[in-house]
Amino acid sequence: MHTLPAFQALRRRFPAARITWIAEAPGAALLEHFPGIDQVLPFNLKSQRGLPARVRYLARFVRRWRGQFDLVLDFQGLIKSALLAFLLGGRRLGFGRRNAREPLASIFYSRRAAHFPEMRHVIHKNLHLLSLAGISAADVEYPLREWLPSSSLADFLRQGGWRGGDWIILNVGGGWPSKILNAGQWQRIAAGLDNDPRLVLLWGNEKERETAEAVARQSGAALAPFMTFSDLLYFIARARLVISADTLALHLADMTRTPAVGIFGPSSPERNGPLFPGSQAVFRTLDCSFCYRRKCDTMACLHDIVIEDIIKAARKIDAQRDRSPD
Repeated sequence: MHTLPAFQALRRRFPAARITWIAEAPGAALLEHFPGIDQVLPFNLKSQRGLPARVRYLARFVRRWRGQFDLVLDFQGLIKSALLAFLLGGRRLGFGRRNAREPLASIFYSRRAAHFPEMRHVIHKNLHLLSLAGISAADVEYPLREWLPSSSLADFLRQGGWRGGDWIILNVGGGWPSKILNAGQWQRIAAGLDNDPRLVLLWGNEKERETAEAVARQSGAALAPFMTFSDLLYFIARARLVISADTLALHLADMTRTPAVGIFGPSSPERNGPLFPGSQAVFRTLDCSFCYRRKCDTMACLHDIVIEDIIKAARKIDAQRDRSPD
């Protein structure tokens, strides 16, 4: 998601180029829903069990695609992605040692971007990499199209009387364990919003569904069905408000310019938060803030977050929407 604006700037600069995007399977499935990408190549190294199997998979992948690309841009900055770029051949553009997520990755690039301040937003960091391709892009633009709901989502919206949009999403997921609020916190958020009849609980896996079901029982909020990426894009684009941790739902809201309250624990809102002016970030500043750890023994940054701040931010955004002209 944070690389899509860089892709859009690249496509605008080189409209006739053939652009292939290599991504692991979940990312590849998401990218299939965006226009302008000529080819999405799933790279399923993680699914291979054991080092020998991974080496064989990598060798097969490189044999098939080596020499097919004139230019490879590595936005990940990992040794894995940088090595793959090197093995595929062609010119390789990447981040310098201080900006690569794994500093040793930088040795595999033909050219490295000048240093970029890491406290700035990662979207602008990815746009900065394009300077090596002669592109200066200050504006954040996404490749967008019209998404349509599946029949199951359309049925859910029709039964809830929400076909016109305007629902409020509480996304209980978070990806990392360190980003996830507990059911009690979500119940307090729902109660603080007066258990608004427009509340819909969004989830992405079975554990998150259990949390969403518990909150639904207490609050009366609707439980969303499991959604494909296409349905998720449609659902978030038509929402009135999204309340979410730093995860996919929050970034999709930012992309579709849906106002959101981003809840931040281990990750920095300055680096990963919403850029849409109508959104707000809520976080707690501690000595260990923005550690980017996936797991934590204390979870203080989320356990001690002030729920009233989340509710206040949501109410403020909702009031601003009511005052905005159509």
